[in-house]
Amino acid sequence: MKAMDISIVGSLHDTPPIDQMDVLQLWNSERVSLSHNGKFSGKPTTRIYVNDNWVLKIHRERGFRSQAVAEKWCHLQIKKEQNYNIYHPQRTWIACGIDNQWIVANITPRMQALHTIDFLAIDSHERVRLLAEALQIYMTFTTKFALRLDEGLSNFSLYHGKVYYLDDDIYPWDNFYSFSAMLGNCIRKTPALAMNEDSWAQLGEILQPILRDHSSEAEDIVHEGLIDQLVGQQEIFKQAFLTALRPTYKVTMTQRASGQFHASDAIAILADVHGNLPAFQAILHELDKYGIQQYFILGDLVGYGPHPKACIELIQERDMFCIRGNHDHYVAYNGDVRVAMGKMAKWTADWTLDQLDDDDKMWLGALPVRHQMDGWMAVHGSPVDKSFFNGYVYNMTSDRNLDHLISMNMPICLHGHSHIQGVYARRKGQYLPFDTRKGDINLQKNEASLVCPGSVGQPRGGVKTIIAEAAIFYPDQSSVKMLAIPYDISPVIADMEKHHFPQQLIQRLYEGK
Repeated sequence: MKAMDISIVGSLHDTPPIDQMDVLQLWNSERVSLSHNGKFSGKPTTRIYVNDNWVLKIHRERGFRSQAVAEKWCHLQIKKEQNYNIYHPQRTWIACGIDNQWIVANITPRMQALHTIDFLAIDSHERVRLLAEALQIYMTFTTKFALRLDEGLSNFSLYHGKVYYLDDDIYPWDNFYSFSAMLGNCIRKTPALAMNEDSWAQLGEILQPILRDHSSEAEDIVHEGLIDQLVGQQEIFKQAFLTALRPTYKVTMTQRASGQFHASDAIAILADVHGNLPAFQAILHELDKYGIQQYFILGDLVGYGPHPKACIELIQERDMFCIRGNHDHYVAYNGDVRVAMGKMAKWTADWTLDQLDDDDKMWLGALPVRHQMDGWMAVHGSPVDKSFFNGYVYNMTSDRNLDHLISMNMPICLHGHSHIQGVYARRKGQYLPFDTRKGDINLQKNEASLVCPGSVGQPRGGVKTIIAEAAIFYPDQSSVKMLAIPYDISPVIADMEKHHFPQQLIQRLYEGK
């Protein structure tokens, strides 16, 4: 019999269900081989021993200089895991003296990992329940702790009808990147999970409010992340899940403009209207001279300016296609605190809340956060940001965003948010200086281009001349024409003063920064 000193430190919620003899018997049994997608998996340094009732997991990589230090680590781990509330309550931590050192181990009741369940042998309700419970555990944990669990089904287990987390490790939060990948992997395994379209739709409906409890943007991030997941022949199931993930109002409040732009026709590109109706009307009058029939607004229809409702009505009247900006999102969700926003921006966003009715807010909330076409895409903020409306494209972030476009094989991204008109580009592996020229800019020779049309309602290029900015995009020619036209600012100022806007916001319009 192999020798080992054993100190049973404690279990999560009950008196330790095992004694030293139980541990020794497990320790002296045959070690289980670990394999990916096998019954048991783990790190190369992990040792697992099992019997019919228990699983002993020894962490040889965690060595301590004394029994006291090992026991202290176990006590801290027990306290942490009690707070997590994701493990089986009989999970027990142990300090072990082996080969002149102290290491730690845990014992858990033997449970069935979800990836080993024969989903074909259970009914459809139970299949959805098991997956939903795993997703609920994951989301409840990450909402509370801003950390993530290991997403594989092998890390979740079933015991007496209840699902628990199995893995010992907790990971840094990655803003749903791994979570979306896990959903894509599950959809790829649809035949093995015996799920059909109705089952995936049910799971999407269950997940939506869980995501909303995390944050207002979580649903959009997961939706867009899953769109990027390739699922092969299981695409129909992915679409069933995605459709159900959207709340009903996001389906019923769709824009009349389809967003299916014709590459052979010019597209008017506008951004950051920000409730400035005179600027909006002026730039539209200028664009009408070009006979343009396609309009795309890159978000932030509201905020900063005194005419949010009038701007929304004009957009709807002219069937312009829009995506959602951070100000739009804040207003749509009645002041969501996770949206990146400064003091003055928050003041006007809160003021805007009282100017719009529920239909206006629902319409803003129904706007997509990203739009993709053949050869180009559009976001409000930056393509590398998972929310697509909080991140900025500027000197310190442009290189990373350009590299991201190249990794996506996406040559052009239209964006707003910065309020600074111009183009960042990479050509032949070199990052080009920010191009702020007015007029025509050819993008054909660029490997990747980040194009900002400037701001309609609040340009920040530092030009003190009062202007409204926009661009005309020619998809089939990979070129843009940058526009800037003067307008009469006095009606905007008058309305801002009428509604007691902070003087700092009024001055900012004058200064163009």
